[in-house]
Amino acid sequence: MIEISLNAQKELDDFFKNQEKKPIRLYLAPGEQSSRLEFLLDSPAAGDDIITVQNYTFCINAELLHKCGSIFIDVLDDAFIATPRIPFPKRSPSCSASSCSTCSSSCKK
Repeated sequence: MIEISLNAQKELDDFFKNQEKKPIRLYLAPGEQSSRLEFLLDSPAAGDDIITVQNYTFCINAELLHKCGSIFIDVLDDAFIATPRIPFPKRSPSCSASSCSTCSSSCKK
């Protein structure tokens, strides 16, 4: 399930005002402290769940959506933010994004 704030819907309306509405992919991106959800315009692929919310189509890997539980989309400081109901694990302090493959399992995405 995906929910969109009124502010995010307004920003999406403004973004697509002069262009064709395309599906919006939510995908997992590594971050310094934990992974996060990011956005890009993309077509659905095999293994995706396709969700239409307030006239916008979102695609997300079904397994990723299951791990998130649900997702709330909002706007903060002129940037879209996707917050999963089930937070992603934090990386250990001794772990960096580049050394993650050599760290303990707490560092894995």
